[in-house]
Amino acid sequence: MKQVHISLDSALRDIFAFEEAKAVFDKFLPGMRERVENQPAACGFSARKLIGYSGGAVSAEVAGALDAALSALELYSDADIADTPLTADGAEVAKEPPHAAIYPGKVWRDTSGRRIQAHGGSLFFEDGVYYWYGENKDRTDGKTSVWTWGIRAYRSMDLYNWEDRGLIIPPDFSDENAPLHPTSHADRPHIVKCATTGKYVCWIKHCGDAACFTVLQADAFAGPYEVRQHHYRPFGHEVGDFDIAVSDGIAYLYMDADHRGVVTLRLSADYLTAEEEICWQDEGLHAPFCREGVAVTEHGGKWFMLTSGMTGYVPNKSDSAVSDAPDKPFVSMGDPHVDDESRASFNSQISRIFKVPGKKNLYIALADRWVPDYPVDAKLADILERATAHRYNPERYQVTPEESNILTQIPMLDSANTSRADYVWLPVIFEDGVPKIYWHDSWKTSDFE
Repeated sequence: MKQVHISLDSALRDIFAFEEAKAVFDKFLPGMRERVENQPAACGFSARKLIGYSGGAVSAEVAGALDAALSALELYSDADIADTPLTADGAEVAKEPPHAAIYPGKVWRDTSGRRIQAHGGSLFFEDGVYYWYGENKDRTDGKTSVWTWGIRAYRSMDLYNWEDRGLIIPPDFSDENAPLHPTSHADRPHIVKCATTGKYVCWIKHCGDAACFTVLQADAFAGPYEVRQHHYRPFGHEVGDFDIAVSDGIAYLYMDADHRGVVTLRLSADYLTAEEEICWQDEGLHAPFCREGVAVTEHGGKWFMLTSGMTGYVPNKSDSAVSDAPDKPFVSMGDPHVDDESRASFNSQISRIFKVPGKKNLYIALADRWVPDYPVDAKLADILERATAHRYNPERYQVTPEESNILTQIPMLDSANTSRADYVWLPVIFEDGVPKIYWHDSWKTSDFE
């Protein structure tokens, strides 16, 4: 038996797993559990977040007393997070013939027949080999507290067929508060090779209440990686989605900071810390319009930034922006997705723009379809946009009670089964200096110069 510690920061599903904890919860928040259990998606929230959504109905004194009572419980469980099995889908093997094209939105399997698990990911090219790496979500079924089970990498010679190379950054079980514990909400790894030290530097963002970075370093792309910074907030900012771009050996980090704008930071010569706060863009926006999913690239002497809005795992409309230099503010140019009937970025969220080496005009927008079983069309996109914005500006954004209820039923961050998330890789075309993304059921790299 293993002792389990719960508190106000525990997921509601973990609190409700124990009769003693349910009794404590009901004592301080009578009637609340029944309402939550009727909305299963909300069970992934922490009790603290739920109280935050109550709009002041629960006082700080009650919240503090509930936290103390939950923390005082002596609870034991037979389950161990290290023994969490693969989801049924993650364990599924379906061997396929070699691929000769990219099929956006379709299930993508590695050469062994398993679903590729490299979410919120990126590509790295070295010595003629492509490496695709990202969040390993094979145990993230929305029923446990596992968020990311380490960082997994794949290798390919053609961008179509990917061989699993395993976890280049494994989960850390040394302590429940370890920066890479499976419950630490590790997101969106970015690996760059430092021009000064020759080391491989990986920045990982932690979403949720942590809102910070873990920074690691290795002598080789495949590791082993050593933690050099943890619980790191550059200039005190709460960390959101980000990207790193390198120009003339100087690394710049573009980050959603405090959900109040995207800040450009210059990294130190060893790429391990942020040394200067340079400029801001997209300031003063509220959800769903504040920017996430930051992805930056250079083309034709200009710099381009693609971002999503903020609606959790549910896709929304993207924005493109342009700058004259990597350290200058970006100016919006509008949604890059052309003829997108979904008004939700072809039901995806971009994580990276990759310039394919040796190809003059091939840039790939790497994107995740986090919740493929919850497709968004233009009507639903409009409802979710207005219902989200209504919370911040009810006079401007009108919604009906029915539309507000739709917002409460969307897949939630802490309870979505992202082990089944798919990928949407599409080419980015620059037309008169404007990035455009067209839908393709399938496409080949040979179609581009």
